[in-house]
Amino acid sequence: MNMVVKLDRQGRIIIPASIRKLMKSNIFILKVVDGEIRLKPVKTLSLTSLVDSIEIDVKDFTDTHELRKALREG
Repeated sequence: MNMVVKLDRQGRIIIPASIRKLMKSNIFILKVVDGEIRLKPVKTLSLTSLVDSIEIDVKDFTDTHELRKALREG
């Protein structure tokens, strides 16, 4: 899909909504390759998904010392 877009005075390019919806991200890696600007969407992870992926056996989460110890031991 090719589209013509314009760079404004502040250096911004407006990406059409139809393309933004396809990307499913609002964070991108910008690269210049052979005189072309390339944008690659960055996949983001929610903090909840990271926390839920850790399995530890701690009875009392209010004891931060024991929680840290369990996390270090894996």
